Amino acid sequence: MQQQNFTPLYPSLQVRAGVLVVDGFGISLRVQRGRLSLEDGIGRQRRSIVLDRVGSGLERLVLIGKGGMVSLEALAWLRAIGAAYVQIGNGGEVCVHSVPFGYDGHPIRRAQALAVTNGLDLDIARELIDAKLDGQRRNLVRLGADLREFDSLRAALESADSIDRIRVIEANAAGLYFGAWRNVQIRFRDRDVTRIPARWLRADSRVSLLTGAPRAATSPLNAIRNYLFACLESEARLALLAFGLDPSLGVLHADQRNRDSLALDAMEPVRGDVDSFLLDLLEDRVFTARDFGELPNGVCRIAAPLTHELALTLPHWRGLVQPIAARLAQLFRNAVTGANGRRPGLVKSPLVATPRKASQPRPYAGKAWRTPRLESLPKAAAACELCSGPVLKRRRRHCDACIPKARRARGLRAIEAARRALAVQAAEGNDPRASDRAGRKRGVANTEQHRRNREWTRGRNGSDRNAAWFSREVVPKLDAFTRAEIAEATGLSLAACSRIRAGTRVPHPRHWAALIDLIEGKGV
Repeated sequence: MQQQNFTPLYPSLQVRAGVLVVDGFGISLRVQRGRLSLEDGIGRQRRSIVLDRVGSGLERLVLIGKGGMVSLEALAWLRAIGAAYVQIGNGGEVCVHSVPFGYDGHPIRRAQALAVTNGLDLDIARELIDAKLDGQRRNLVRLGADLREFDSLRAALESADSIDRIRVIEANAAGLYFGAWRNVQIRFRDRDVTRIPARWLRADSRVSLLTGAPRAATSPLNAIRNYLFACLESEARLALLAFGLDPSLGVLHADQRNRDSLALDAMEPVRGDVDSFLLDLLEDRVFTARDFGELPNGVCRIAAPLTHELALTLPHWRGLVQPIAARLAQLFRNAVTGANGRRPGLVKSPLVATPRKASQPRPYAGKAWRTPRLESLPKAAAACELCSGPVLKRRRRHCDACIPKARRARGLRAIEAARRALAVQAAEGNDPRASDRAGRKRGVANTEQHRRNREWTRGRNGSDRNAAWFSREVVPKLDAFTRAEIAEATGLSLAACSRIRAGTRVPHPRHWAALIDLIEGKGV
């Protein structure tokens, strides 16, 4: 049996920007002879890498999925080199998170627990939401939205006298903010538009159509946003633990089981930066149908290798959330060390770094973030079925030089198959062309075509262009166009355009000018 060649779907495993992403099924993380051995993939498409303790540059190991094996030695190996282990589920939720460095039981945790009793929670919540609204306002300016109502809500934040009032202001501002996203378009390749649900092309709402909440996203936009928020949440939790804070004791978010409320609080000022990154991504990228998948219940999920590329933004979110964790630690520490038992005055300091200027590169513009081009990956190129030359693009069976010839052969096979099918139906007495309705429609169409042909011929002089000229000069150049493009230019049916492109039919000369304009417009 001839062995099949499998083209890898994902880029090779490598540490980029301190981040290594593994996913798929049958994931394996173990230690062999003092080195970390990782393996992942789907089916027979497997990847593997071996890392040394020194020189690997690993800071974050991100595992996407829930199937596989992680040994205790591998977790100890990661902790010894100071790398964090993050597991993100298929739905974008943070499943497991390890702490790369130890943390102490500093008394600021006691102040953190008492913040809801001495008024410190109100000051922190106001400062967090003010920074969040500032980031959202920058995005609203970018979206061209009306800012008057949003600015009035932001001004009311200064006079808010309770956590509940701050939450109401935040909720109303969120309604205005996400309402401005309704005109944001998600670009897909033209040939993939018919393969995806229509709702994927626009940003209708922040909430899911299934749950009425952000979880279980039903659109690619919200799926990407939830995934990025999961990455941000993991970095926020790490930063809080590094400063001796308890991620589960929230200030703005209420305490709930299995939720790091303070980590969600620390994320608030950075959410605007995540949305700004998302706008940059939508402007710069045209997605494909393979970047996303829809589950049987309608939930939209991100697929690899897009999940790998987005996970490489972890260092950027780390740099934005660390100043916030430091600021929160400072506020709680001041509450503990105040003189005469009183809470000292709050020292104002920015919660986030200076916003990125337009002239600065975007977070993913560096070479470390970008996924290597498939042509540069170490893989065996597939062979063209016609000339046996190399085929460098995925999902293709022919090289660029043989594509026109293969397209014409495919058209001829389709025409022949259609004729055989009609012959079988006619032999069985089910010929669709023999019905009275089909005959009337055919008669009306033929009459209209003859009328248009006579009008075009009337008053025109002779020309040296004939059917042989059309087959020699025009037909070979039509291989560069799809049937839909030819049909749009001529007004003919797709079946007729298929036969014209295959060279088995010569259209009436009145269509030749439209085809010549189509060819010249593309420079073929």
